[in-house]
This record gives sequence, structure tokens and C-alpha cells, in this order.
Amino acid sequence: MNEVKIDLTALGCFVAATGADDIPDETWTFGRLLLLDSLGALIGGLRYPAVRRLGETLDVVGDPSGTVPFGWTTTLGAAATWLDADSGGSFHQAGARIPPVPTAHPAPHVLPGLLHALARGDVDDDAAIAAFVIGCEVGLRFGAGTSLRPGLHPHGIHGPIATAVALSALNGVDAETATRAIELGGSLPLAATLAVPMRGGTVRNLWTGVGSYYGALAAATAADRVVTDRLIDELYDGVVTTDVDIDELTGGLGARWRMHESYIKPYACARWVHPALDALHTALAEAGGPLPSEITAIEVETFAFAASLDSRGAESDLHARFSIPRCVASVVVDGRLDADGFLPGRFERPEVAMLVDRVHVRELPEFSAELPERRPARVTVRTIAGRWTAEVPNARGNPDSALTVEEVVEKFLGNVGPFLPCEVLDQIVDTLVGPTARGARGTALRELAVAVRSAVV
Repeated sequence: MNEVKIDLTALGCFVAATGADDIPDETWTFGRLLLLDSLGALIGGLRYPAVRRLGETLDVVGDPSGTVPFGWTTTLGAAATWLDADSGGSFHQAGARIPPVPTAHPAPHVLPGLLHALARGDVDDDAAIAAFVIGCEVGLRFGAGTSLRPGLHPHGIHGPIATAVALSALNGVDAETATRAIELGGSLPLAATLAVPMRGGTVRNLWTGVGSYYGALAAATAADRVVTDRLIDELYDGVVTTDVDIDELTGGLGARWRMHESYIKPYACARWVHPALDALHTALAEAGGPLPSEITAIEVETFAFAASLDSRGAESDLHARFSIPRCVASVVVDGRLDADGFLPGRFERPEVAMLVDRVHVRELPEFSAELPERRPARVTVRTIAGRWTAEVPNARGNPDSALTVEEVVEKFLGNVGPFLPCEVLDQIVDTLVGPTARGARGTALRELAVAVRSAVV
């Protein structure tokens, strides 16, 4: 372990000194889009009965005046990652890191506490957006500035810090209190393993919810705490992560924004599956959009880690999201992959199950050799009329192949579905992708938070 001391004071000063007007226009615009996408993933997760049952068990609403409601933050955090549609960081300073897991997922951790604050009181849109951007920025810096230990999953590790930062920014605390909140949030990472979601363990989603609660608790108690032992240095430079890069953590704060290194997923499934789905769309289009019954086989050739996702995905809807055959079959049948695809009653559709058995996955060593810069996939669709093949070097949604605003809005609406009234959705879309200027003191996010609370009661 290196003798590295993370400069938390610099981060605390950044949090305390940064407001909506200090965020560059480009970062503000992307932050709003990322917020819309993240809200869609969370609300889409609330459509799943298992999430609603979790909320009933934990008393999701509880005392609405409570500062840190465990049931609310844990349930909404689980919902925010239930679809596996949330964003992540696409940049890492150790470029050759294998396996190529995301650096951090701060957005779904930040949202539950932010929505609680919005539903409770007089928080305007600008303040909420700024808090979201600042929290995600610091969370992504911890993801890019450290390396997860092999086999660990990022949920619950960097997220408590991001949540503590966002709520500290929202509450307008001073630099000293923000610094203590970061240290407290960083003292509570979960050592969560990547193998769990790959095998269908939906407990993966609780890591996000618990991480969100820890971060909210850190922000709420920072003013009354005296930190006497800097656990954060040991935890992030040896225990859960290694290779601390101080410049990535604190260099260029306010001038260099890691927010722009986030990817936004087109599909509600594991990121390693995405190259195959992009190639599948092209091959299906070239084949003229064949009916599922006309397809005799689909062959997927991809890199090693993606090729390991070759199960039938039958254990749970999360297992399905880590299954190339199941995701491919769902895209063929529905033309997309969002919250609807694996809802109860649709999970075991015969036409999907039939196609799952016709999808064959294998690794191409030459594709694996291109990691981590490229994550290729080649898909061949065979029908009774012929065969069509398409290949992609990387999945769409990364900064160099970003989704359009229209695609992000379509994804948001598809995930949310009928869960909230159309007038609420129209207003939030207009607020987060429209030309709304800073300083308008809008209330669309507050109204959305109230609608979410009403919907889960």
C-alpha cells in the first residue's frame, strides 16, 4: 500500500464553493441529460413488484420529515439499479485494467437522497441539478482515481461519497462540514463482488440502496462529528481500491469535469452485452426485420468477458440482464430493451424463450486481445431466407459515440412507462432537455419527487 493521503480539504472546498452558476454550460447541459436518464432508470425499477415489496418491508415512506429515511433511500437506490440501465464512468487512468468494469456509478446513489429533499421542502430545480452534478463529479473522480480490487463491483463503494457530496452541496454547508461528510461517506464502502449480479443475485441492487443511505447519513451527521481516524486513506489505497491517483481525485476541480466521461446506456442490461445488441440491430435491419419465427439461429462472437454471459438468464430478471441470449431474444421480439422486457408476465414469454435457445455465444481471441480500448462484437442472424452479419468495435453510449437527446428521452419514457402521469413526465423532460435557463427557480423536479412518493405509498 502506498503512503498516500487524499486531500479531502480540496474536495470539501470545491463542494462548498460551487453553485449552479459555477458549472460550465456544457457540463450543466450534460448533467441535466444524465439526470433525466438516471430518473428513468429509477422510476422504471419501481415498476417491478420485488422493489415495491422491498419498500413495503422497509416502510418506504416512513416519517416524511425524517432527515435520513432508511426505507426510502434503500428502496429507491435498489430501484435505480434494478434495470441495470444506469450510467457509469467510461474513463480510468489505468487504461489496461482488466476486467473492464465501470469506474463508478454515482448517479443512482445520489438520486434517493436528492428526491427525498425535493419532496420534503423548497428545493428548486437549479439547486437540485447542481447538487446532482457536483455529487456525480466527485463520485466519478474517486472511480477514475482509484482501481477496484479484482472481482469487486462498484455499487456501494464510491456511491456513499457521491451522495454525501450531493446532499452537502444541496444544504449549502461550509467547507469543513463538507470535508467531514466526504470522509464519513468514504468510511462506509461495501466490498461487493461482481460475480453476484452475473449469477442473478438481485441483492446487488441493495448495495446501491444501502450506499445511498450511508451517504445521506454522512451528510446529515457531519456537522456533529469529529473524525479522529482517517479510514479513507486505508480503504481507498489498499482495502477496496488501490492505485490512488491524487491528480485524478483533486486536480483541476471546477475546471476539468469528469462528468463528461460518463456513458449513457441504450439498453437496460449489463454493459458487456451492449456491443452484441448494437451489432444485432444492424444485422436485423439488413435482413429486413425478420419475424422471430423466421430466425433459425443467431451467432454472437465477442470478447472474453462478454462471452462468459452465455447463460439462459432464467434465475431472475437481473440474471437475464447479464445473459446475452436472453437480451438478444428480447431485442428481436420487442425491438428494444427497457423496463417492459423483463416485467413479470413478460419474462417467460414463449417467443422469447424459443429464441434464447437459438442464440449461440463464443469468444474470439482476437476480439479479447483488443481490450480495453475496444470491446468488439460480431453478430450473424440466420433466417430461412439467408444470413446477415454485422460487427461493431464498441458499444454506443460512450462519450465518443453518445446517444442523441431524442434517444435519451425515448429511453426515459420507455422505462417510466405508465407509472407516472404524462403531464409530470412532459414537464420534467422539458426542464431537463429544453432551453430552460438557470435562475428560473423551477419546481418540476420537486413535483416529480412528490409524484414518485405518491406512487410508492
